[in-house]
Amino acid sequence: MAHLFIRINLTIMICYECGHRIRQDFAKFCDHCGSSLEIKPKASLKKEVVVKIEDEIDQATNLFLLWNSAIAATFVFYIIHVVTDGYIYLFLLVLFMLIVSWMLLLTKLCDLALINHQSIKKLILTNFGMPIIGTFYSYIKLTQK
Repeated sequence: MAHLFIRINLTIMICYECGHRIRQDFAKFCDHCGSSLEIKPKASLKKEVVVKIEDEIDQATNLFLLWNSAIAATFVFYIIHVVTDGYIYLFLLVLFMLIVSWMLLLTKLCDLALINHQSIKKLILTNFGMPIIGTFYSYIKLTQK
C-alpha cells in the first residue's frame, strides 16, 4: 500500500518586541505592536562586572580560615579514631570537608591570580607540588595589598 504524506509548512514568526506569534509567512510588520520584523534586534550588550579586590580578598580569607579549621578538625578526629578504633565515618566526613574546602580555596586563589594578572600555571604547580605549604604561600602572596 502506498502511503501518502502531506506536508504542511507552518512557519511561525515571533515578534522581537512584544513576543506576539505571527502566522503569516511573509509578514513585514507585527499585527500586535506594529514593529518591523525585518530588522533583527541587536545583540545583547554585555554588562561589565565590577569586581572589588577587597571583597575577593575577604572571601579568600574566609575560605582560608575554613580550610585551616578543617585541617585542625581532621587531625582531632584522626586522633579520636586511632585511640578508640571507631568513629571512622566521622573522620571520613571531616576529611571530605577538608578536601572540599581546599578546592574552594584553590578556586578563589585562581580568581585572585587572574585579577592580579599572575600565572595560573605557577599557582597550580605550587599547590599540587606541595599542597599545604604551597597553599599557604599562594594565599599570602595573592592577598598582599
